[in-house]
Amino acid sequence: MRRPFASAALAGALIALAVSVPAQARAQAPSCTTSFHVLHDDRIGSLQLPAGTYELATTNLSCAKASHLFVEFLEDFNGVLPGSWRSTVEGVGHGRFIGSRGRSFTALRTGSGTTGGGGSHGDLQCPGVFEVDHDDRIGALRIPEGGYTITLLGGNLTCATAERYFRAFLKRPLGNLPRKWVVLPRSAEFMKFSSHHGFRIKPAVG
Repeated sequence: MRRPFASAALAGALIALAVSVPAQARAQAPSCTTSFHVLHDDRIGSLQLPAGTYELATTNLSCAKASHLFVEFLEDFNGVLPGSWRSTVEGVGHGRFIGSRGRSFTALRTGSGTTGGGGSHGDLQCPGVFEVDHDDRIGALRIPEGGYTITLLGGNLTCATAERYFRAFLKRPLGNLPRKWVVLPRSAEFMKFSSHHGFRIKPAVG
């Protein structure tokens, strides 16, 4: 008479094990293979984010989406994030962002590394050529007259937006770019917050 009870107990234990293994697997957020560069000291609400290299780890979210969200959240310095997203502070340079449907990611500062130019994975060259009508400059970046290609370095920029920014930046020869944009003269790159959010210009061949 005890065998059915034992079988039920064993089945219950197996079900509990089956449930606990996925839960443990979900708790281990995978780290993204590429680093995220914050170009200058910043904050999201009470979360302090010193300039440097950050590692992103995601749960139920792609690394590309987490990178895009992190750029967007850096715009919300008051900490009021869009949608259902909220942030928690784990320490200086270490924060967790929690959304709906089990989505979340963490950002952890791993070093003070700086961007060396060259862009990030997923670079996309925009079609067509942007014409500069006369010799110009943006800060220390000299831009001779001629045609230029524009390459996106990631983030949520479109080619049309990058072209609009470039046109606006050409009106600022002193290099005092708006809304935390910076120009890197050596690599002819324009970035905002991160090497994952910006574009590069290059003289068009031919």
